[in-house]
Amino acid sequence: NLHLFRHVVKDKMYSMGVTLAAGNSLSWYRETFAPDRSFSELLTEIGEVEPGSEGLLFTPYIVGERTPYIDSKIRGSFIGIDTRHRAKHFSRSVLEGITFSLKDSQMIMEEQAQRKFTQIISVGGGAQNSDWLQMQADIFNAEILTLSTEQGPGIGAAMLAAIGSGLYPDAATCVDSFVKYGETIHPIPENVLKYQQIYSVYRTIYAQTAPICHTLMQIER
Repeated sequence: NLHLFRHVVKDKMYSMGVTLAAGNSLSWYRETFAPDRSFSELLTEIGEVEPGSEGLLFTPYIVGERTPYIDSKIRGSFIGIDTRHRAKHFSRSVLEGITFSLKDSQMIMEEQAQRKFTQIISVGGGAQNSDWLQMQADIFNAEILTLSTEQGPGIGAAMLAAIGSGLYPDAATCVDSFVKYGETIHPIPENVLKYQQIYSVYRTIYAQTAPICHTLMQIER
């Protein structure tokens, strides 16, 4: 369930996986449970929680999902709540659930392309927190690169304008000039192993909760 588009670069295509509520899940969580805290304050303590949030899992299907499940009626869930869990566990769990959802797209792309991702560039909100960047490296089992200037969409638009106006002879030359990388975050082997185990559990949640969500949706109509 990927989208395939013609790339602006001639004779190239690109694929896109969609998590309908990635950043929206984090925004919803903050607005609902910590409206007086900024995003940076909300995520301050997630580094104190071990990978896996001590058995707490979140699925970010709060407005339905598109990749890998085309399902407008599925809804999100917290699985495994117990008395150990505090706000910091829920915060980390939300980020892990978002990242697991993005991994769903990664797995499909790797299967179709018959190659593994060794490096992934992180932009946007996911590149603003060091603990989340490490989480991405561990869950994706790949090096995570950040941009030296966190203006991905703006830079992309400027690059297209520069190529279109003839300032650069081709896209590759423009990329070399514009794109500068910042940090490189490496996966931690023991975290990778634990997240692989947790991800295998995460993958089972949709099939188990979809019938419940669909029934609830019918009742609420």
